[in-house]
Amino acid sequence: MSMRRKGFTLVELLVVIAIIAVLIGLLLPAVQKVREAAARTKCSNNLKQLGVAAHAYEGSYGSFPIGQELRNDPVFVTTRTTFLIELLPYIEQDSLYRQWDFSNSANNVSATAELSRAGTRIPTFVCPVDYFPQNPFDLHASGSIWSPSQSAAGNPYQGFYSGSSYAGNYGEGSYYTSFSMFPIRPNGLFFLTGPMSQMRRQADGGSLHNLADNHQNLRPVKMAAITDGTSNTLMMGEKNHRDPDFDTWTSANSGLKMHQVSVWAWAGGRKGAAMLFCSASVPINTTIRTLQPGNPSNPNIGNQDRRFNAWGSNHPGGTNFLMADGSVRFIRDSITLQTLAALSTRAGGETIPGDF
Repeated sequence: MSMRRKGFTLVELLVVIAIIAVLIGLLLPAVQKVREAAARTKCSNNLKQLGVAAHAYEGSYGSFPIGQELRNDPVFVTTRTTFLIELLPYIEQDSLYRQWDFSNSANNVSATAELSRAGTRIPTFVCPVDYFPQNPFDLHASGSIWSPSQSAAGNPYQGFYSGSSYAGNYGEGSYYTSFSMFPIRPNGLFFLTGPMSQMRRQADGGSLHNLADNHQNLRPVKMAAITDGTSNTLMMGEKNHRDPDFDTWTSANSGLKMHQVSVWAWAGGRKGAAMLFCSASVPINTTIRTLQPGNPSNPNIGNQDRRFNAWGSNHPGGTNFLMADGSVRFIRDSITLQTLAALSTRAGGETIPGDF
């Protein structure tokens, strides 16, 4: 009797391969959705931690931290502290905060990444799906005069800095106080201020653009000042640092790649507003391509400034925001600018739809 060899025929093998391919095709989107959900949850938890930290700070000092405080030097303009530096002790970074030199920012920056305090990567500051090809990254020095040229970042200290995915709510407009096409109003929770007379607008004897409100000696925001309601007022949110069109022409403007417009320990002058804040002056997830759809590779300084104002994320459909009451909301890209502006003011008295 002859022995028959058992095995798969070619047809059977092809059928098995086809079934496996179908199963993989069905599983991959599900796996991707799980990953996206996990990243969004991690990002939300980061913001919740920052909310707890901000409320703990407010409980200790009677107000939230100032957004960006400039030193009293109208010639060599540098930043003494930022709201994210002030929150370090409340997110288990007290040892770093104790090392911080608030008198001379040069001592917080080093050309060696491991020695640069400003280059410390803080996990709570980084969303898992934000775009950071390097973090920390090396920034070149470009001086720190009152109004650096459009090709200068206004950074006086070369060295390593680390980025943050999260920005503070400035209000209806945040950048730029020298040249602007829309009002720059510090009517949110975190904003730029300083003691110099230049921090008043030109019409009031200062040096700021006349579309900018007074920024001299602003006081930090107290909880009682949020009369619109803490659940109706943005505190912080995400800033999307993925913008390849911006990166292609940035050398003709700020000299920075978009992922570098994120420094939480900014040491330079007023251009730090691009690093630290966002506003309601442009829609969520505004990019250079949405601002210049016909020619995204052609430099436009006005659109660069608009881009710096934009909230955004790499989460599908919207962006995570921390509200002033400490809760986190996922707000859709489709939100109207009118509603976004209403959420951005702390005492505007606007009516906000409940389904934003």
